[in-house]
Formats: sequence, C-alpha cells, structure tokens
Amino acid sequence: MSDPKKHHYLPVFYLAKWASASGKVVRYYRPHLKVVASPITPQHTGYELGLYGLDGYVPDVCNSIEKNFMAPIVDDPAARALAVLIERNNAKLTTELRQAWTHFVMSLHVRSPAKVKQITRQAQNELRQSLSVNPEEYEAVRGALDPPTLVEWVEQNALPLLDNYGKQLLPSIITHTETRDAVIRMRWWTIGITEDFPDFLLGDRPVYMSHGVMDERCFIAVPLSPKYVFFATRKQEIFNRVMSYGIKSVTKSLNNLYVMQADQQVYAASDRHLRFVENRLERCRGETK
Repeated sequence: MSDPKKHHYLPVFYLAKWASASGKVVRYYRPHLKVVASPITPQHTGYELGLYGLDGYVPDVCNSIEKNFMAPIVDDPAARALAVLIERNNAKLTTELRQAWTHFVMSLHVRSPAKVKQITRQAQNELRQSLSVNPEEYEAVRGALDPPTLVEWVEQNALPLLDNYGKQLLPSIITHTETRDAVIRMRWWTIGITEDFPDFLLGDRPVYMSHGVMDERCFIAVPLSPKYVFFATRKQEIFNRVMSYGIKSVTKSLNNLYVMQADQQVYAASDRHLRFVENRLERCRGETK
C-alpha cells in the first residue's frame, strides 16, 4: 500500500456527515472575487498534500505523522466516538471514547494548514533561540571551515531539523495530558435541531473555543453534522446561559463564528447558504484542496 500523501485536516469520516445521497458535500470557497458553492466528495477535499510531511526523509518516514498517528490514533477512534455522540447515548460514551473525542477536538484545533504553518514558524524560532544558547560550546568544537554560529551550521547542514521541528510536536500537542484531562472533566452535551433550517456549517477550522480549557468560562462548540453540535463547558450555568437564547439563535451565531474564523473553505449539506457565506468568508490568499 502506498504511503498517504493526502493529509486530511478534515477527515473523510467527519466531512461525510455533511454528504448528500450522492455522497458529496457542498464546498464554499472564494477562488476569485465571489464565493462559489460546488459539490465535491469528502475524499477530494479537506486535505493538503504533505501537510504534516517531514522533509528530508524517505516516504515511509515523511508521512509517518499522518500514517502512524493522525489516522490510527486520532481519527479512527474519533469516528466511533462521533457515532455515539450523535446517537446521544451517554451509556455508550466510555472513558476511551471520551478520550478519543477529546484528542480529535484537540487535533482539529491545531491541524489546519494555517495553524500548522503557525506552529512550525513558532517552533523554528524557539529552536533557533535554543541553539543560540551557550555559543562557547559550539565555538569549542567549531572547525576552520564551519560557519560562525550553530544556527548557521544547522541551516547549512541540517535544515530539515528546523523545518520539521514544529510538525514533530503535533502529536504531543494533541495528546497533551493536562489539556486532555481538563476537556474530559467538562460537562458534555449533544444538541440537535429538528427544523429544516438552519443547519450547522463546517468550516476548515471547526472548533469554537471561548477562553482556554483551564478557564472557568471555557465554552467549546464543534459541529457533528448538519443537525447536531457538541458542547463542552466547565460549568452548567455557562451552558444554560448559551441555550437560553434558543437553538435557532445559537445555530446562527455558531455558523457566523465558524465561517468568520475559517481560513478558506466552508462545507454544508446544501447550497442555500451562499449569501450567508459570501458575507462572512474572508478573501482567500490561495486555494487549498
């Protein structure tokens, strides 16, 4: 079997919840000036080639984060958790499934192309600073033809070390114990809507989180399908306050947030959201699958 080169930041099992009977979702994006709505299969969107790929390695190692972590450790268990959440059967929501869903939510928070680039850039800067500490140690072993600093030596001889550092941190960020446990301890709800309209949209950055997970005011909302949304809060009163506005108002507010925080793409079960998305999706600086 060939190594996975399509790194899905919106996994197929997740996108498929918005698919019609034809097996396609409606993808909203702005290729030029105007937003267009185009049907597409989940397998052919929500990915970037080599998004988590490690430079300078053979394909088996290059795609190891997608092949050995994202797919089997994050996405496969999350698919089972998603089914239980939509079923709204708390008796089936085991500790293992709560952990699986938490890892998935944490992954959605950091695995979009823009976020991966941000993490990579930040990690590079931190690694450069680390390599600049104690310059006398490098000076003691520096050869006559070596560059003046260790950072320059790495840039000339081991550049993939800088390029890959942030991507290699992704698994530890996603499975960070304190963050995971804080989310697992929250109160969880699956809220459904029965009306034909509105329905939940799915942006390419689908996690809404107010405040940090350690903050008492934290509120997490993740769409599960066009008709269901996942909520997590640290306090019951936070949930009650949100729901006091009514589900239609909450749905519209969440859709507004999902579209406005999207980088480039929004997905839906139909094309009737075109005007809504047009008024909220920022202009793209390039196209992602």
